[in-house]
Amino acid sequence: MTDIQKKAIPLIMEKKNALLISQTASGKTEAVIVPLLERLLSEEWQGLSIIYISPTKALVNDLNFRLKELCKELHISVSVKTGDKPQFNPEKVTDILITTPESFDSILCRYQSCLQNLQALILDEIHLLDNTYRGDQLRVLIKRAGMISQNYLNIYLLSATVADPVQLASRYAKDMEIIEIPGSRTIHHTNISSFEELREYANAEDLKKILIFCNKRVSVENCANDCKKLWGDHLVVAHHGCLSAKIRHEAESFMKQNYYGICVSTMTLEIGVDIGSIDAVVLAEVPWSRSALLQRIGRSNRRSQTIRTFGLCKYDSEERMLETMLHAAEKGYLEECSYHFDNAVIIQQIFSLLYADPQGFAEINLIDFLKEFCDEKVIINILHHLEILTWIKNRNCFWFASTNLMNLGDMGKIHSNIPDTKAYKVINILIKAYIGEVNGNVDSVFLLAGNIWRIVYKSEGRFFVTPASDEFTSTKFKRNLQKSRFEELLPLNYQKDQP
Repeated sequence: MTDIQKKAIPLIMEKKNALLISQTASGKTEAVIVPLLERLLSEEWQGLSIIYISPTKALVNDLNFRLKELCKELHISVSVKTGDKPQFNPEKVTDILITTPESFDSILCRYQSCLQNLQALILDEIHLLDNTYRGDQLRVLIKRAGMISQNYLNIYLLSATVADPVQLASRYAKDMEIIEIPGSRTIHHTNISSFEELREYANAEDLKKILIFCNKRVSVENCANDCKKLWGDHLVVAHHGCLSAKIRHEAESFMKQNYYGICVSTMTLEIGVDIGSIDAVVLAEVPWSRSALLQRIGRSNRRSQTIRTFGLCKYDSEERMLETMLHAAEKGYLEECSYHFDNAVIIQQIFSLLYADPQGFAEINLIDFLKEFCDEKVIINILHHLEILTWIKNRNCFWFASTNLMNLGDMGKIHSNIPDTKAYKVINILIKAYIGEVNGNVDSVFLLAGNIWRIVYKSEGRFFVTPASDEFTSTKFKRNLQKSRFEELLPLNYQKDQP
């Protein structure tokens, strides 16, 4: 067993809550899952007992692949629920469910009875969720799940990088044990000025598989195109959130199964999706934070004590910035950010709670439930503001969902705090395949999934395209907004400044 497993397993067998912090590929998932499976079997848990929550659909699918075979031998059932796989059968629940925060919200709304036997919640890659509206949503969902479950609900948090473990742990559960395994790997870093230079190093060092990280989707497409000119179309794949699930999965499988390959990605591959052994990581842009830097470079030689990295730097200032961040990362220094609960999550949770219970909520009970997360006066002001906007209504100190809110809930649009952004689906008309999404203002010839496409015609929010070889302009993608989806429904004095 690894060090994190040796320390975590006894605590989990003793039914204690825990935050597990250790470097990438140290076996954190097994450190939690294995003792929980032991408890499930020995204590004869019935029904849906363990929910494993991950921040991305890619990681959900990867975990499902990893756990299903292990659990099959033990006759333990596993299923998935995400936006890509929305099916959930309340009549035939599995022992373990792997899902996202938003799908967990949906289950809490629609299938509360399925959660009565819940024993444990696992929150993976918690650093990506904490101090965001998705993390704040999870805090409320944990409390809701705890009130439904007839058992003491254990909470387990997993991360490779946490700046303030005590504060983070306290936000999600009481009496949380913190298990932190110190240790860092040697970083062998080289700054380069071009992909041509990278290829020279790759040939000299026999680097077979390379993962290139960018901050933006448009950068991924441009870098993938540049790499294809050097290495060939058959050796380069792209991976980001605007590509179809099928194309992302194909990119992951390509890197996992092939002996040689280059993958250009955004943060979608920072986390523990299994893409096989990676010989080197390239930082094509300076990461947004030291935490992101650690996650990215941690993908290199995951089973080795040496990390091989390259920094693609066009300016001296980028070199200096990257060197400073790498030095801090080697020492384990992470940025500490002040925490503020996102008040817009209160709106989303009011919607979710009232939709789940058409009989209504007594105002005193609703405020009492939410005041752990937000000031009582703010909650009261939000309630009355939503009443003015006709989303909710009040009768005899009971709050109810309006017809507008029930209709919104029926469409499944109350479970996510992630804002909607206008995007157009791109369809390859030659093989009738969905490729991904782009901004509506994209030019007639553009890059997507590392390939050049020409728009043949547009129809009902879709671009129908064919492969092209023309000169292209940089692709425009929908924005990743920092504000919660329900921010605009807050009273003006509670809204944030535009990020």
